[in-house]
Amino acid sequence: MIIPLVNNLSAMKSRLANLKNIFLQNKLSFLNFLILLIGIFWLKEINYLFYDTLQSPDIDKYIVYFDHFFNNQTTNKEHGLMYYYLHSLNYSFLYSDLNNFDFFIHKSIQQVNFYIFIFGLFGYYFLLRYLNFSLNVIFLTLLFINFFPPSISMRLVYKPEILAFALLPWIIYLLEQFLKSRNIANLFISIPMIVTALTIKGNVLVIIAIYLFFSYFKIFFIAPKKYLALLFLISLMSFTALSLENNIANGKSILDIQSGSTIEENYNFKAPFSVIYKTDMYGLFSSPIKHDHAESFFGITLLETSGDYFDLYWDNDASGFFKNRRQIFSFVQSNEIKGPELNPTNSGIIVYQQRMTDVYLYEAIGLLLSIFLFYSLLVSSIKKTKYRKFLLASFVGMGVLLFHSITGIPKNNFDPLVGDTFKPLYYSFVLIFSFTILIATKLSEKYKKIFNLAIYLILVVFILGFPKNAEFVPDINMIQKIQSSLFCPVEKIVYLDSQDFSSVNCGVNNISQNINIESNLYLNKIQHKPINFLFITLNLLTALYLVFRKKLSKNRRLVSIVKE
Repeated sequence: MIIPLVNNLSAMKSRLANLKNIFLQNKLSFLNFLILLIGIFWLKEINYLFYDTLQSPDIDKYIVYFDHFFNNQTTNKEHGLMYYYLHSLNYSFLYSDLNNFDFFIHKSIQQVNFYIFIFGLFGYYFLLRYLNFSLNVIFLTLLFINFFPPSISMRLVYKPEILAFALLPWIIYLLEQFLKSRNIANLFISIPMIVTALTIKGNVLVIIAIYLFFSYFKIFFIAPKKYLALLFLISLMSFTALSLENNIANGKSILDIQSGSTIEENYNFKAPFSVIYKTDMYGLFSSPIKHDHAESFFGITLLETSGDYFDLYWDNDASGFFKNRRQIFSFVQSNEIKGPELNPTNSGIIVYQQRMTDVYLYEAIGLLLSIFLFYSLLVSSIKKTKYRKFLLASFVGMGVLLFHSITGIPKNNFDPLVGDTFKPLYYSFVLIFSFTILIATKLSEKYKKIFNLAIYLILVVFILGFPKNAEFVPDINMIQKIQSSLFCPVEKIVYLDSQDFSSVNCGVNNISQNINIESNLYLNKIQHKPINFLFITLNLLTALYLVFRKKLSKNRRLVSIVKE
């Protein structure tokens, strides 16, 4: 009688302990999710307030897509239409009847990039869940993606690589599901996303096509032969239809790749083979200045991945990121060897040097972060057989860029004085993909590595140019942005409370129109693209189907458990 009672009490204690653990885990998951949300929206607003999209690289070249959609002008570009179509749709619906074009085009581009980014984050969430990572690990990994510098620069600019970033995790998710379940439906519903990704841009086409082929070529042997021909036919017809619509608008095909040499003679060169291995590590720290490492692929990669080597984003002296940075560290020459001291003037730290040399603090921190990340990626790629094909994705992107630059195929596209062909932005979608899997595995192995992640996030925020010094005063452009922001009441308190502008009103209608007034160039009705619109719809429906399919399967499992 006593023994069964003891056993029952022991079992009850075990159940209570399990319930307690579940509660604590869910509590932690909720906290991480809350931190993720705050991080996403904080950075969204920071990008919007402190950067001007009209200052982003090549926007003057690609604004022609607005001219096409609103004025039916041939673009003479080779990019797919979908990314630019999404921007034109948003601008047409929300801002086309407003006068201040420069202001509202910035706002519109930032909004659409954010929507695309969120779509990609959802894809990564479901992919990581499918790979059996815990919720805590997933939320922290998504936080890493949010603050990963290539993902930040991707959101700042008017370039279509962000669309490839958003589609890639969904594509991988569907292909992985097929490999596990052998359900041919996963291949059929992946077609719209794959075709969309392959028609975005030439570099995206080559990188994704090569990666998917070598990573998933066994699908050709696994999939039932009777469906392969149908899959190929539907894919070919879809690719052809979408490409034809793009080609008519562009006057070019996606394979008619425009290189720098097409426009500028200084790009009519091939990179020397030495760019693969040439790296001056001392020079990277002592002189991380743009163009000083033009013939070093890894030099540019290390400086640009966690920094802004080309001074296009947060190190652009015209951006709000760069201005009014608080000097936490002050470097002073001293004949004596001294340790660092607190600076009573600005609560910073004084660092004494025996010989005054230029100190590139932001660049050095970014360089160290890049070295650490790539070292971890390389080691993990060698050791971790389970996720090796995911970790190697970034190297496929690097290989394509190197092959293109060295061989000049299909066209010369290298400026030996600049080396901007090596920008990580051009393969950012696979770079982010590899590092996402890397961070998820590292956090799963040892959750205490969350401390390392926290340090990384703080350093990234510092690299971006925060905190600001006491002399920081918002300019009129930033005040306009605050007025039209959804978070205007909060941002007024943070940025305008102690300023003369604290009385400004929130709301888009209150934006001053006497600053940079232009007659709106895009008042005409937008020229719709039915094939592109169809694929936008199919991509959204595919994502929604996958979301609800997962929920339905969870409900079925729950019902079966209850019945048991």
